[in-house]
Amino acid sequence: MVNSTVLENGLQIVTERIPEFRSCTLGIWIGTGSRHEQESEAGTSHFLEHLLFKGTSTRTAYDIAKTMDGVGGQLNAFTEKERTCYYARVMADHVGLAVDLLVDMVAHSLLDPVEVEREKGVILEEIKMFEDSPDDQVAHHFTRRVWAHHSLGRPIIGTRQVVAGMSREQLLAYMERRYRTSNIMLAAAGQVDHDQLVSEVSSRAQQLLDGTTSHTFTPPAAGKKSVVYSKDCEQVYVCYGCPGLSAVDPRRYQMMVLDSVLGGSMSSRLFQEIREKRGLVYSVGTFQNSYRDCGLFGIYAGTGSDRVEQVIGLTRDILTDIRKNGITDEELGRAKELLKGNLALAMESTSARMLRLARSVFYHGRLVPIGEVLAEVEKTNHEHIRALADWLLDIENYSLAVLGPVDAVDGISAQPVESLSSVDQAAFCGGRS
Repeated sequence: MVNSTVLENGLQIVTERIPEFRSCTLGIWIGTGSRHEQESEAGTSHFLEHLLFKGTSTRTAYDIAKTMDGVGGQLNAFTEKERTCYYARVMADHVGLAVDLLVDMVAHSLLDPVEVEREKGVILEEIKMFEDSPDDQVAHHFTRRVWAHHSLGRPIIGTRQVVAGMSREQLLAYMERRYRTSNIMLAAAGQVDHDQLVSEVSSRAQQLLDGTTSHTFTPPAAGKKSVVYSKDCEQVYVCYGCPGLSAVDPRRYQMMVLDSVLGGSMSSRLFQEIREKRGLVYSVGTFQNSYRDCGLFGIYAGTGSDRVEQVIGLTRDILTDIRKNGITDEELGRAKELLKGNLALAMESTSARMLRLARSVFYHGRLVPIGEVLAEVEKTNHEHIRALADWLLDIENYSLAVLGPVDAVDGISAQPVESLSSVDQAAFCGGRS
């Protein structure tokens, strides 16, 4: 059963009660992420996510940790492009404690200047770790080419320059601007009583900052540019793609089917043709990142420097073939069954259901029932796939990013790899682990 309540201060509480579960996952979602940051603020949302674990006016960082450990619970957080989430997973008896802790962290974090300076070092090391990860880095440069000069094309983690110069006052100002009750949702899934949770939150809601916050969303202008970077590593890493579907696009269910056939499973065209039949890669597949008003679709692969041209060529052949000839009846049926199974398996986790609940309400204003999703997937036909493929799989609109021990790829000369040293950089999905 799904319930929703909006308090007088604008804070929304949404729950999905699952009586057969003994645990509950609940998260405080702030409608802010790297998309809402100015260039001079790049990485602020992620920085705050780290700092909220460093102590409040009533709890030290150690107190926060032992509060959850003491009841066998789990506490974590992550930052996305459009949201930040602080969440806890506990047994049903400890939901009240989890609410108290999460509200305390969001409402009363000290942002101690000493901790701010210490955490800068942690995040700067995180940036270095990212720069040492070729697969993350090639995705970063790919996104930068597609969405240059837009906040969606900047890294969630921030850049060295901005993070190093960030002050407590800047962090506090951003928090006071974005962490307002009208921009906060508490979502819970599992063994949870909605009315009791509303009571728990209502008694603490006055601790949070009242008021509204606004942000003007401008969809990114799509660019088409390819780049090759030279880096001393064992493999060549490839990202190849174009703008995709938004989270509210009515074709998103058809996209699930097409993605499954193209690269979303072990039986997909890309996996079978490039890995299984030819042994050219270990890793190959597709990704689709969807946001409020836009999306990003891409293909990734890792291969040897002597094979990268062949992998790119085969990828283009597969895209062109599906765009021209569509998919088979067998592929369509198998993709539908795979998606049905994946959706059913995801229902076994309170954490997955809390995430699905919050994101569904965030984008659609309601929890889209699994039955509705399954019905949309089931009614997807060859005509839907052909129309979507004709729009999405036109390789003339694709951007290419390559990183590895190469001098040139696809007729493009390699250049030295860039670092996250300035604000004009691309997307990296970071978070607290």
